[in-house]
Amino acid sequence: MSSVPPSPRTTPSPRRCCPAWKSRWAASSTTAAVRPGMSRFAGGRPMTTAKPKLRTGTRMSAAEYLALPEIDEYRWLELDDGELYFMPRPRRIHLFVSSRLTNFFENHLESFDEPPAEVYSELVIIISQESGRILIPDLSIFLRAPGDESDISASGRILDIVIEILSTDRNRDLVRKRQLYAEASVHEYWIFDPVNDNVLPLELRGGKYAERPTLTADDTLTTPLLPGLEIPLGSIFNHRRRPPRDE
Repeated sequence: MSSVPPSPRTTPSPRRCCPAWKSRWAASSTTAAVRPGMSRFAGGRPMTTAKPKLRTGTRMSAAEYLALPEIDEYRWLELDDGELYFMPRPRRIHLFVSSRLTNFFENHLESFDEPPAEVYSELVIIISQESGRILIPDLSIFLRAPGDESDISASGRILDIVIEILSTDRNRDLVRKRQLYAEASVHEYWIFDPVNDNVLPLELRGGKYAERPTLTADDTLTTPLLPGLEIPLGSIFNHRRRPPRDE
């Protein structure tokens, strides 16, 4: 387990997670008001048929973002310092890498009576309500101590590892999100590049990310946060069913 104290600035919101988790948050909701750690739809879907005209750069508060209708058009929206950002829709290679990584995590965690972590795909992460920073990592990993039964929705739960798979807007993942995740005290940030077949693991040290050696298909990705987890990158980058790089 990490020795870094929990950050009060990272709060997950289960806008998109497995149905069982979504039901848990919905069952605990008593009001439609947005609260830290709650789904923006936990108190009921917004009663509106009109779609706001949104584009990258539109100014919006965190509360307004969390109140947006749950439609596919808004699925790829993040909020950065109060400005909307439309993420590129993931390509086939992006989805393939995400699926393979999820399988490695799930297979590792299933070997424990009490899994030491929880893994979520496309979970809404409220970095800062006040600053209007809400991100949706490709994968979010939360560590869990033995006997810990608290929800990840609890305010202040630390986000231990985030994984981003580079898209057409590489600069956002390599520069801007590196800054945002470091400021949110996320312990490790893994950047997968399915075009060049490599991974850049970043480790938080003194409030900034230090780069570990870049890994290729010949290497195995590990982390001290989850002892025993091994991800042979060749089984992802050299997989026989891997989609072409441009798909």
